[in-house]
Amino acid sequence: MTIDIHERRAILQEIQSAWVELRNALRNLTEHEIVETGSWGAYSFKDMMAHIATWERLLMQRIQALEEGREPPTIDDIDAFNEEDIQRNQNLSLREVWDRFLETHEKLIELLERTPVLTRELVAADTYEHYREHLQDILEYEKRRSPSRRLKKE
Repeated sequence: MTIDIHERRAILQEIQSAWVELRNALRNLTEHEIVETGSWGAYSFKDMMAHIATWERLLMQRIQALEEGREPPTIDDIDAFNEEDIQRNQNLSLREVWDRFLETHEKLIELLERTPVLTRELVAADTYEHYREHLQDILEYEKRRSPSRRLKKE
């Protein structure tokens, strides 16, 4: 069953709205803050960006499998998968991560605009819910950073 055009637009708008908030929050950080270990738990915001791109790529793989009538891939141990993914992407430069972050999202949106299998249940956890989760990490970090840094951004 193909999704209604109004529901597709609503889903895409929710994804893009949350994406823009996340992207803008990241752009508001300095390069040092993005690559600083410990800015996102034990990791950096650069690691977070690579992590988000990975989950978007996985969503695209699931969509492709559903379009082809195959069983979508699953992850048995999400924490272990995330840890392995962070380690795998550790040596990428910030430029490479930014490029991957932006390009992967663009490809995902292109796919979501046309796929007949689009549903909120399929995409929420890997898109707008995920973006909002990590936006909160950035906002909490901004509250913790030095008062002089906060003043310079205002």
